[in-house]
Amino acid sequence: MSKVLRLKGIIHNIDYDPQVRTTPLKQVALSGFDINSAPASGIIEFAEDVSFGYSKWNTPKPSRTYPSARIYRTYHLQTKRVTVIPVIKDEGNGSVNNDRISSMTLARMNLTSVYIILAWYERADPHPTRPNRVTNQLLNNAFVVEKMREIKRAQKSALHWNTVHFERDFERVFRQAVESYQKIGRQNRLEMHSAENHLAILEQYLVDGKFDVESFARHSSARSSAAARRESMTTHDLEHLWDGEKAYIEIVNLQGGIYHLTADEVYWEDGRLIIQESKNTTQGIMPSLNDIQDGLFRNILFCGIDELYLDGHRIEFATRLKLTGNVTGSLKLPNDGEAAIKRFANANNLKSAKRHLLSLLQQEVSINPGLSIEIASNK
Repeated sequence: MSKVLRLKGIIHNIDYDPQVRTTPLKQVALSGFDINSAPASGIIEFAEDVSFGYSKWNTPKPSRTYPSARIYRTYHLQTKRVTVIPVIKDEGNGSVNNDRISSMTLARMNLTSVYIILAWYERADPHPTRPNRVTNQLLNNAFVVEKMREIKRAQKSALHWNTVHFERDFERVFRQAVESYQKIGRQNRLEMHSAENHLAILEQYLVDGKFDVESFARHSSARSSAAARRESMTTHDLEHLWDGEKAYIEIVNLQGGIYHLTADEVYWEDGRLIIQESKNTTQGIMPSLNDIQDGLFRNILFCGIDELYLDGHRIEFATRLKLTGNVTGSLKLPNDGEAAIKRFANANNLKSAKRHLLSLLQQEVSINPGLSIEIASNK
């Protein structure tokens, strides 16, 4: 088993300009908005000629369904950026998927200035082939629209909004989610996961009978950091982490928030520690656009680190996104330049869409210092 490094990073402010935008975001009027049928990312338009970007999560667990890629697609907007997150996603007792929102998600959204709307699933259908499982889950849309109107009026930062929203609405939304899943189970004559377990977790977040953000962070981050440590001890088959070591990073921001991340790998290069996120495909030349945008959004946080410490000593570092697939040769951006991009594209017979993606990746690393991208074979 490879060694696991323990790092500490300090973030003052994040200044990042995403470039990998391949299709325009759809604009949706709030008057006819339905979070369930709306695109995963888009722009909400108000009657008063005001708009902001939105994205939605299918589950509160960030490793599923690419929520980071969905936020990334709105991150270039110079308006408020809102993301809708279900507090619980229970797929039924016949599934292991029974996820709850964690304080790590709250901290990441605070750090990247993304406004959160908490939500709950109120309807679902029984799965047609799998017992004790549900599908086609639908969020309560009225509450989401109500909160979007509040955010539009709010003269608050994302950090301020998220803190107040969690303090005021978290317990209500969480209990509503638990109650809705009990109702879904009864209506569909199937078993959901234990409501008592959900409510026992909620009790850990309460102080004197009221939701407390610090208690939420303390109890939720304890589980998140434990999961991060477990992940840091695991090498996944598709990550191809032969280059270096896994890393467990404790991040501290100026607001006093502390959260925990793992990097796919870290290694030394020219006296600097490289923090690397890795995306791989076994089916094509390059990972999917969702994978790439997911990796880039994760690297926004790493690029935002102002100071990095190893065993109490400040060290120099850089961030990198490594993309592996069935390619001939390799490409390093921005180091190799336009001529090398053309040779790489020709050697791999890339179509125009993939060539355009390479150009966008080159723009990404050129505009955001400290980030590099490597494309290589997975063999």
